[in-house]
Amino acid sequence: MSAKISPVETYKTMLDTALSSFNEEAIKFLGEDAKLYLSKAYTTGAKMWIRALKDKYGLEINKNVKTPKEAVESYIQLGIEGGMFSGKDDFVVEDIKEGCAVRIKVVKCPHVFACKMVRKDMELSAAQIPCIRMACFKGGVEYLLNIKCGYRVYQVEEDYCEGVIFSLEEECQDKVWEFIHC
Repeated sequence: MSAKISPVETYKTMLDTALSSFNEEAIKFLGEDAKLYLSKAYTTGAKMWIRALKDKYGLEINKNVKTPKEAVESYIQLGIEGGMFSGKDDFVVEDIKEGCAVRIKVVKCPHVFACKMVRKDMELSAAQIPCIRMACFKGGVEYLLNIKCGYRVYQVEEDYCEGVIFSLEEECQDKVWEFIHC
């Protein structure tokens, strides 16, 4: 007989499979519009999570940010305080494109299994994946800076993913062109 799985691990597996099936069915039903829909859903989820942590636990996100990088770092700090992330070492955050974009490497991404399942089952490239973590970071940036953003995933490996969140504001259009039209 195999070892008993802990309730926490069972919950994580259930969450991964639920998110994978949600993503996969959205892709089947919506086609190319699925990533936009899922991005909006995860963005809304990020905003609701920020509000829930404040309302339920009194945890507030630092709103004194001016760049996408600062917004992502503030979201990560709230995630650490709220028990979602174990520490800042789980992320590499780099400002690019003169404050109009931020590159993020998520080390030990808890959702990489879900992304890989959808990528394999649906035969998608990394850029086509509706990434849970990047979309939530995007939501945090939009909430904190009150701007519209997009995101692209570049790599999904065994235990990490890497992508970029970029501003869609007019003053950044020339700087982030390569992300919008890739």
